Amino acid sequence: MNLKNLALMALVAVPLAFNIGCTSSGDEATGGTAGDGGTGGDGGGTAPEPYAANICVGAKQAAAGEYCTAAFEAWATWAGDQDDSARDAAIDVASTTLEDSWQGAETAAEGAGANCSDSAWPASSAADSIKTAIDAIAQSVTDGLDLGMSGHATCAGDILDASGAACDEVLAAEGVHVGDLYADMDGSTLAQATEDAVATFSEAWAAATSGECPTNATEESVVDELQGVVVLAVTNTTVTPGLSSDAFTALEPGQTEYLGRTYDPQCMQGDQYRFFGRRGTVNKLVMYYMGGGACWNNLTCGLPTCSTAPPTDLDGLDSGFGDFDNPQNPFRDWHFVFVSYCSCDIHFGDATQEYVGFEDVTVEHKGFHNAKVAERWAREHFLNPEEVFVTGSSAGSYGALFNAPLLHDVWPASQFHILGDAGNGVITTDFLQNEFSNWNFVENLPDIPGVVESITEGNGMPGYMESVADYLPDTNWANYSTMFDGGSGGQTGFFNMMLNDGNPLAAQVWWEASCQFGETALAQSDDIYDTVPDNYRYYFGTGSRHTMFGNDKVYDDTTGNVPTVVSWVEAMLASGPDGRDPDWTNILCEDCGLTLAGDPAPSPLEAPFEMRGEDIVIVCE
Repeated sequence: MNLKNLALMALVAVPLAFNIGCTSSGDEATGGTAGDGGTGGDGGGTAPEPYAANICVGAKQAAAGEYCTAAFEAWATWAGDQDDSARDAAIDVASTTLEDSWQGAETAAEGAGANCSDSAWPASSAADSIKTAIDAIAQSVTDGLDLGMSGHATCAGDILDASGAACDEVLAAEGVHVGDLYADMDGSTLAQATEDAVATFSEAWAAATSGECPTNATEESVVDELQGVVVLAVTNTTVTPGLSSDAFTALEPGQTEYLGRTYDPQCMQGDQYRFFGRRGTVNKLVMYYMGGGACWNNLTCGLPTCSTAPPTDLDGLDSGFGDFDNPQNPFRDWHFVFVSYCSCDIHFGDATQEYVGFEDVTVEHKGFHNAKVAERWAREHFLNPEEVFVTGSSAGSYGALFNAPLLHDVWPASQFHILGDAGNGVITTDFLQNEFSNWNFVENLPDIPGVVESITEGNGMPGYMESVADYLPDTNWANYSTMFDGGSGGQTGFFNMMLNDGNPLAAQVWWEASCQFGETALAQSDDIYDTVPDNYRYYFGTGSRHTMFGNDKVYDDTTGNVPTVVSWVEAMLASGPDGRDPDWTNILCEDCGLTLAGDPAPSPLEAPFEMRGEDIVIVCE
């Protein structure tokens, strides 16, 4: 591996479960919509202005490149005079200049409403680490040379000067790239600048070693060591070094200024909002939106039929794709932002509602505020991930599907994959036309053709999915569900509430909607696929379990002659604009009514549930 590759690679180094349920009636949410403002993305549109934190990090990387030049020049001079004190003094001056530059960049970002200090190591640490790496390169270049001989000293000085120039050029190019990701979404400009820097270094190496220069270093070894310097600088300016990689860190934001708007994160009853972050070991990011039900009127919010407080910690996340010790987990090494849920509006509400009834209820539907605050934190701590996997379970499924288009503006150079876990958008027309507006979605929808119309005039979730998947064709979009997703907090529970005028008691007899849900969910998914077959897929498993992301069934369940969920997700991750993995296909179970151990069922059994031998099955007419 060498510097030519650098621009093309990533640079970094039940019990509590992902479908955390609501306090009373489960953790499902309703159909809906997405977004805020305008989305550039793969589909075109107007690119947003570069974000202040990115500009800051770009300036830091450029300053690190200048430090490289100064430090290598100090060593090049030393090769001629062996004056240790003069060399060290020159490097100390360069260190001070680096610290001043970084402080200036951070101050400018803060003035523009962004945080750039947490995303990178302190300038003193940067200078020390880069210096250590440069010292090692200088030692390798001078090894085998007699610096008392002018020819040897000149050769060493020329190589070290060329090394500083290459380091500076590549880090300057890295800074331009991260400073405005929209201007170089495919990384081609960065790759070309890196290739040019390597070519220039190669010419300098050939000229320097054309005479007597018995250095034990090789051109390839020095290029590899220079790559190490660049990776060190880029990694520690784009991935927050202070965040734990062993556990989730709880974050409790207050009122937050972001992109010209003030956000007020809070739970539905006004309590403190909390989300969580975890650093990985590869430069890839999961944005996970927690489930927890929903409410939209006096009855549903008065009970309520949703979670009203975020978890205090995530110590119990140790199963399914939340098991970071499982070698089968494709996300075990990824960065992870866990967007908690307590606003009862599928992560996209932007309203304070007074629901009048037997006892009036005031609800803060501020899911959009909570999501945007988590978004700001994520973009300032993971600035340029190679891939972004946006997902969520139940209510969080919709949070993922609706916020995903907006995240394309945050990380425009990243490959995106979007998976909704148990959020197929099976809702009633009455809910869409008369209740959905209580969350005030439309104001923050992305500027994507067809999106607003799908909510205000169309068929809701299917129309929305068709619009965003068509507009963002390089992004993979997918839905997962069991065919009869059940339980009072499952998709059938909330669907049955909608079928019964929003009556929460209908969730207790959720199986009455099982067959209609399964038929509708599959038909909607087929319609979406027919419209956007290149980048949309669905997976329907057997039975009535609600959600899969935090369950170990993702690794071993093949009931109904389906592939494992993990193999299907891995095929999704292997798919991109250059081609879709042939294993990433639509999955439809056989004998879909066959339930698994632990799947919800009425007790005693009621139609459409019945016994078949020792198995409980769902039989629809």
